[in-house]
Formats: sequence, structure tokens, C-alpha cells
Amino acid sequence: MKLNKKNSESVRLIKDPPKGYKYNAKGQLVPVGWSEDHGEQPNYLNLARLDSIVQAPYQDIRVPFSEFRDKVRSVEAGPDSKDPYRQVQLVDVDGVKLPVGVGKGAYQFDYPTAVTAYNRLQQIAVDRDMGYPEISDEELKDVTLLPPELQDMLFTAHFAKDPATSVKKVLTDPKSHADQWYVGHYKGEDEGRKEHFRSITE
Repeated sequence: MKLNKKNSESVRLIKDPPKGYKYNAKGQLVPVGWSEDHGEQPNYLNLARLDSIVQAPYQDIRVPFSEFRDKVRSVEAGPDSKDPYRQVQLVDVDGVKLPVGVGKGAYQFDYPTAVTAYNRLQQIAVDRDMGYPEISDEELKDVTLLPPELQDMLFTAHFAKDPATSVKKVLTDPKSHADQWYVGHYKGEDEGRKEHFRSITE
């Protein structure tokens, strides 16, 4: 626990911050690795601005990108996950499902995919002369160390900059979501996974 002075006459207790967060000078929770005033800087990339950038080129949007992202998170972490952003891939070990796989976090990133996602996030920011969150190599190896907003940003950048995907289809055709997840994030060869996606999200 830490003490925080509410004013000169009273002191209140503040709980230890959740994993991936810290308290700023005002006693407010902020994600680790972000500048103290990033939310107030118009030229700093956050999730809301990233969503706006991704959606800006398209008209007749039927569903926001965030709705697609929510579906992917539900499929990747599992619809019954109590804490999707801390989820570790379950692997069958001697008939028992254990969280020992390489996929981590809400979108089950392995290390190489997380690195690619962060490179794409940086490129989106640099192309627009924007600041962006700092993410360490340790955090890329285990994205469960990152706060939810940063995990959402990594997924969004990774998907939006992938040459195999179509953001336009995601925004204008909800029935394309399973196919777009399959080519842009799952990237496997099991066609049955599309039906798995639909069974959870439709």
C-alpha cells in the first residue's frame, strides 16, 4: 500500500496499482511506459486515436473496429476467460489443460508476432509524426505484463497493417469477421477454426 496526500489535512490509503499500471504525481492510475500527460497530447497515439486512424479512410461503416476487436479477444482468450488480458495459452499436458503455451494475453501473441505488431504500431505513429508508447522487449515476450489498452493497440496495428487483411470488410461486412480473423490473426490452415469463431461471436 502507498500513502497519498489528498490535501494538507487528510491522508487516504491507495491500493497497490494493478499489474501494468502505476500512480502518477496526482495519484491517478496510468499505464506503465506512457508519458504522464499522453492523454492530453493531441500528437500522442492512444487507442482512441488509433481507431480513428484505422477507420478514417472508409465510408458506410456498419460496425466500429472495436466491435471486431472484441470478438477476436473473446475467441483468442476464450469466452469463459475471467481475465482475458492475463490469459496464457492452455496446452493439453497428460490430459490436463495447463497455461503453459506460447500465446499470451487477450490476443494470444507469441513473441515474434508481438514484435511485428509493435513495429507496425510505431510505423503508424511515425508516419503521422506522433509519439507512441514505449514497450520493452520483456513485455513483448509476455504481453500479459501490458495494460489492456496497449494490448488492444498492438492487435489493431498488427491487423490493420497486414497485407492479407481488409479493414474495409471488417467495418462494412460483419459476416466477413471470421474470414478476416482467419487470414489476419489466426494464420493457420484449419478451416474449421472459422466456424469456431462464428460459434462464439454470432
